[in-house]
Amino acid sequence: MKIIYLSPRGKVFNQKMAQELAQEKEIMVLCGRYEGVDQRVLDEFAIEEISIGDYVLSGGEIAAYVFIDAILRNISGILGDDESLKEESFSFGNILEYPHYTKPSEWRGCKIPEILLSGHHKKIAEWRKMKAMELTKKIRPDLLEKKPDEPK
Repeated sequence: MKIIYLSPRGKVFNQKMAQELAQEKEIMVLCGRYEGVDQRVLDEFAIEEISIGDYVLSGGEIAAYVFIDAILRNISGILGDDESLKEESFSFGNILEYPHYTKPSEWRGCKIPEILLSGHHKKIAEWRKMKAMELTKKIRPDLLEKKPDEPK
């Protein structure tokens, strides 16, 4: 059984790790409170430390929920349609997901981009890829500087 201690000093959790951990048969998540867990316990059981981000929480329970949800959704059948995992943020390396639109086709004077209503799947795919790259450059340019994680 793999034991994970959620700690701000651990390796930062990412989508690649979530995909890898989804392949594990069993995972135990250890949650500290305030000052954490006795170092002797971590050393004795060779417990891996993982951080969900560069900040500190009062306890690991909320972090555990985030950690577990990110892993579970990568297990076949959890989402209902495994295809839905293929076009999410970080599915193509360090790129954010393209914008989504729903009904109505016009809301407060803003229309859904015509290309998305065209039915031309190749052009829609190209538009989505372009928009994903534009969003990533605008919102998270730091992602483009990192080595992309290989999705499974």
